[in-house]
Amino acid sequence: MKRAIFPLPVFILPEGYTKLRIFEQRYLTMVKEAVKDNTGFVLCTYQHDTELNLPEFGCMMQITDFNQDDSGQLLIDVYAEHAMSINQPFYDKQALRHADVERVSKPSWYVKSVVTDENLLLSHTLQAVFANQPDLAALYKAPQFDNLAWVAARWLEILPISLVKKQQLAFKSNFENLLSFLHTLINTEFTD
Repeated sequence: MKRAIFPLPVFILPEGYTKLRIFEQRYLTMVKEAVKDNTGFVLCTYQHDTELNLPEFGCMMQITDFNQDDSGQLLIDVYAEHAMSINQPFYDKQALRHADVERVSKPSWYVKSVVTDENLLLSHTLQAVFANQPDLAALYKAPQFDNLAWVAARWLEILPISLVKKQQLAFKSNFENLLSFLHTLINTEFTD
């Protein structure tokens, strides 16, 4: 199926939420069509040195809410339903990217799993981050702090590391390596 593609310096994984500010006409058109046809669009990380600056994977997004900021720009809350592969990208007449997309099971480690005792710190510190970030917490009506894959995915989205590193950890690494990386960062930052 063909879908509009929205590359941004944003990283999101399945079941993630984010807020987007839409102001360019081509993306306003994209949002209008996504709402009208109930088709969504694919959000992905803007990637240098690739065809049309698109990575191999993105997420199918559904618009969950919309508003305007003080200057009248459109704000939309979006939800990442599932990962999509991005193939044969092209520009339309408005310079909006489109591509053939197909649902994929990526990242391969993103499967519901229980938070074990050895991973409680990851879950508890993420809960603390949500408690201290009301805008982030407001996006998640039903957080899954007991699901280790969900916790790891949310950490990858919010950590202040490069988008390239996030892509590598999500799509080129295994779950054990990702958890080891997260434990190293979180233990360093949140424990004595």
